[in-house]
Amino acid sequence: MVRDAELFARWRQQQAAAVDALEQHLRDQGLLGVVPLEELLKSASSWQGCQAEPYAVPPTEHWPAVASVLRLVRELTAQGVLGHFEVHSAYRAPALNACAGGARGSAHVRSFAIDLTPLDGVDPTPRLCAFWNAQGARWALGLGRYPSGRIHLDTAGHRTWGGDQTGATAVCTRSPAPAADASPGDRRAP
Repeated sequence: MVRDAELFARWRQQQAAAVDALEQHLRDQGLLGVVPLEELLKSASSWQGCQAEPYAVPPTEHWPAVASVLRLVRELTAQGVLGHFEVHSAYRAPALNACAGGARGSAHVRSFAIDLTPLDGVDPTPRLCAFWNAQGARWALGLGRYPSGRIHLDTAGHRTWGGDQTGATAVCTRSPAPAADASPGDRRAP
């Protein structure tokens, strides 16, 4: 079974009250449409193998994190950091996250996160890392990159990791801080 518009429509009909409530919340926040609802509610790519639902509405206590991630995505898009993309996974119930091989304590479970792939053939990693270094702390940006090419974004803490889900293979490195003993006059303008 493929996650497509028809499957989403059937699932949404079964979950109408919860989906409508989240949709209204996003509309009230001015965030409806930042990511198509059909993509925003995708659970995990391995939902079938894990005998789970193809989509999931995050618990209401996670809705502030949903809004935070969508504000981040809107900013990344506005700044040209992200081009066209597709979301493959967002909120995951704990059992699905474990079955899908997600990290213990994953932001997919405890707050809200999205995994996406670029659709325009342009690797956004250099621009994402520049943003992560310059503004990541302010956004509490969690940024990961997996061997599949998928990119993970959340706003659950300023950190980065790579394919083994650790900082050892981090997708970004911190920009070096200026030398502590250098006076402003010692620094050369770029």
